[in-house]
Amino acid sequence: MKILYISYFYPPLGGPAVLRNLKTVRYLSEAGAKITLLTIDEIEYAYWDPSLSLLCREDKLIRTPSWDPMALLRKLFGKNKSTSGYIYKKSPESLKLFMRRLYPIDDKIGWLPHLLKAGRIELQSGAYDLIFVSCGPFSSAIAAYKLAEEFQLPLVVDYRDYWTLLTDYDLMGNPFKRHFSKAWEKRILGRADLIVSATKGIAEDLAKHFDPQLKDKTFLLFNGHDEEDFKDIPSERPSSEHFTLAYFGNIYARRSLKYLYRAIEEMDREKLIPANLRILLYGNFNREVYDEIEKSGIKERISVQNQVPHREALAKMQQADALILVINSSSPKGTLTSKIFEYLRIARPILAMVPQKSEAAELLKECGIKTICPMESVSAIKICLSKLFDDRDRKIELSPALTKYERRRQVYQLFGRLEELIHT
Repeated sequence: MKILYISYFYPPLGGPAVLRNLKTVRYLSEAGAKITLLTIDEIEYAYWDPSLSLLCREDKLIRTPSWDPMALLRKLFGKNKSTSGYIYKKSPESLKLFMRRLYPIDDKIGWLPHLLKAGRIELQSGAYDLIFVSCGPFSSAIAAYKLAEEFQLPLVVDYRDYWTLLTDYDLMGNPFKRHFSKAWEKRILGRADLIVSATKGIAEDLAKHFDPQLKDKTFLLFNGHDEEDFKDIPSERPSSEHFTLAYFGNIYARRSLKYLYRAIEEMDREKLIPANLRILLYGNFNREVYDEIEKSGIKERISVQNQVPHREALAKMQQADALILVINSSSPKGTLTSKIFEYLRIARPILAMVPQKSEAAELLKECGIKTICPMESVSAIKICLSKLFDDRDRKIELSPALTKYERRRQVYQLFGRLEELIHT
């Protein structure tokens, strides 16, 4: 099986999108696929993890230039990468959102001409069995659609997130862009021979809003956890000197920790907080996160830590008394952050500030997590925090329900589905 795999996000970039693509390519290759990976050249990005490059297993890697803002920012300040990084991280989210809304489809559409050119050259050079595109950016799905039509190949579209059905973060900005994007989404879904979805909710919503028959050509590939990542990582324990709440990853869109800060501030006044409580935030955060810390009233308890490589992050998760998970209540039901699986696999307590009627809450309950509360409810957060403080010494057992979400297991099942596709 020979696959042209298209993904904007790939090592040495880091983050959940990169991990999903890295693991999918790695285990499809291990199962027997020959994969040519078509991705972006250098861009400006918040998460870099060069250690992930050592895990890549594609047969051939093709990098192309782009005219999208992230690539242009790196080109403009190429000799001074710290300047470009500073501009990107310190720009307010409102400005970034304004810029994203200026482009048709999405702000990565400047990659499309280069992607089409490189894809055509590669497909003309040898026989391929299918085209696999990982979205977002969803503009790359337009290129995959055009290449699939031109070379009469099966098309597989991987939905890591919502496109036009995203309800809590308006990337469209105007009715014309939404209508134009929705028309393209409908066309791509109709042409796709297989739709891979990162959550049940995304799959169900696509079938509900576009075509009920889409469920017959949908495969669920949860982000899951990878047992390989947990081999030989140093065994760590929480510090006896602190009660540590730790967060790993980015905080964006409508997600916020300000309600958690308010809950802690109130409990502090009520003398219900351990004196040694601290909050560690691991990652590269935007300006709004630092503004929230300054206004929190508990900034002396909060420490922002540098982003660390993926395996080191897994080791540090073990040092937390509880891990913070946050999803705003206006998110679609099918929103499921990738860190949830690694949090569960680490088997540490979780302060899950997620909507009660959501796929994330269902998964957490399935795995035995009970400290679940809305992100925006200070009173509910206080109840969960009290339980975490009281149960500090309780041992957390690894849930057997996690087995079916293991990455290698899932990708091998996907390989079988792809074999069926190309043979029919």
